[in-house]
Amino acid sequence: MKKYYLNKMNSLKKDAPLHQNNFDLLRLIFASMVVFFHIAILSQVPGFAWMTQHISSLFAVQAFFIVSGYLVTMSYEKSRSLGDYWKKRMLRIAPAYVFVVVGAAVLLSLLSTLPFAEYFSSKDFWRYIAFNLALANFNAPSLPGVFLGQYESAVNVSLWTIKIEVLFYACVPVIVWAVRKWGYNKILGLVFFLSLAWKVGFFVQGTATGTEFYFKMAKQLPGQLCFFAGGAWCFYKTREGFRPPAWMAVAGILLYYIPDGWLFEMLSPIAVTMLVSWAAISMPRLGNVGKHGDFSFGIYLFHAPIAQVFISLGLFSVYPVRAMIAAILCIVLLALFSWNYIEQPFLRHRKQIPKPALA
Repeated sequence: MKKYYLNKMNSLKKDAPLHQNNFDLLRLIFASMVVFFHIAILSQVPGFAWMTQHISSLFAVQAFFIVSGYLVTMSYEKSRSLGDYWKKRMLRIAPAYVFVVVGAAVLLSLLSTLPFAEYFSSKDFWRYIAFNLALANFNAPSLPGVFLGQYESAVNVSLWTIKIEVLFYACVPVIVWAVRKWGYNKILGLVFFLSLAWKVGFFVQGTATGTEFYFKMAKQLPGQLCFFAGGAWCFYKTREGFRPPAWMAVAGILLYYIPDGWLFEMLSPIAVTMLVSWAAISMPRLGNVGKHGDFSFGIYLFHAPIAQVFISLGLFSVYPVRAMIAAILCIVLLALFSWNYIEQPFLRHRKQIPKPALA
């Protein structure tokens, strides 16, 4: 086993893509897309309608999953053991996630309509903490007396993706084991096909019946694995020296924006894989945005609660543009704080831990 590991590491060092990539930049772009979309949709400011029309949070999340598929697969391939892999993953995702869940639950008591004693003794307060820490935020998305009367009472509308991300972490060891045994084209192709069948099948059923349950099922992990599989395929392919050509990016754009309905559901994983792979690996590097840290995770985690607070204070209804600028400034400052004082301290003793796309 030790000999296999050393040979594998030598192979990775030899064949791995150049470090001059755009993963840091892409993560920042995708996180920013989600921020602007959520500010527009949560605030319901008429003047921000153009953002919901021209900025796709769906594409941003799908692209995040592609990046995650690439980096997390690489993380496992470079890990010395299963325990080492899980330690890296949890050290990267857990500190900031716990902080945003518990911190929001405590600090938002200041905005609750309930008195402090009633707020902290409420079963809904403890349900929020318990379910969100258990990655089941869909069971308790709101806090007692907080954000009542707003377009959305949920504290953090972005946390649903963290559950999918962590479940993907659990799938990676099995996928990589099968890849080593039968090859990445066969295994990732099978994962892609089965995931797509789940995703499209539930989407078609939801469209035919008008039942929201089927659309929700289509969004769950089996249906999202096609995006992770696309990122994992890109990792193995580029490790062999492949560089996505520009035509893949053009084809990806066309495949994403032309189809609709079930055809879009079927083609979008292919389209996003093609576009993101080219942008990350082959597009000329546009600066070293990750030089001072990875702030995209903090931006993604903290933006929704901050936007909700500004909405609750009525700032968007009076000064919408100024409120958006102030909210974005607070989001950036909190992301900087999170990276320097919450996330990075847990990573200092680890070397070369790939940064997650959503986590």
